Amino acid sequence: MDALTDPETLRSRADVAFVEKPPEVHQDHYDLYDPIAGMAVAGVTDDDGRLLLLQLEDAPIPTMPYGKVSPGDDWVETVREAVHDATDVAVTVDGVRRVRSGTYRSEDGEETTGYDVVFAASPESDRDCSEATGLSCQREWSARWADPAGLDLPDAEGNDVVADIRLFR
Repeated sequence: MDALTDPETLRSRADVAFVEKPPEVHQDHYDLYDPIAGMAVAGVTDDDGRLLLLQLEDAPIPTMPYGKVSPGDDWVETVREAVHDATDVAVTVDGVRRVRSGTYRSEDGEETTGYDVVFAASPESDRDCSEATGLSCQREWSARWADPAGLDLPDAEGNDVVADIRLFR
């Protein structure tokens, strides 16, 4: 996949799940999504079917690499950069698995819409990321490859992080 500038263009594609979440009053989500177009999430799988994950030191579940997309930016380039910045792994973006559209309201009644686009990607080379570490929200994280079928994920309905990981099982 070469470029994506508007996730709405994927709404009618049969090969992409397009989920529209009901509007919600959530000040934190409003504050997060108001200045950006959304989040580009990378489901990077290697030839062995392992998924590239980031594990925050005190988080109960891992997350896939992701990046904030500024209005007008290319979503594909953002997701490539996010993976490389977090793990030093260069990727080829193979396609889109899911788009989530959400409308978030502030406590003052203001509204913003944001998108989460979950991309399928593959590493351009055999890169061992087991030594990759960094800071995310001032907490330590480490990168690792894991068999997604072997992950102990909670049955947390409505947890977007868990739902995204399950796309790659």
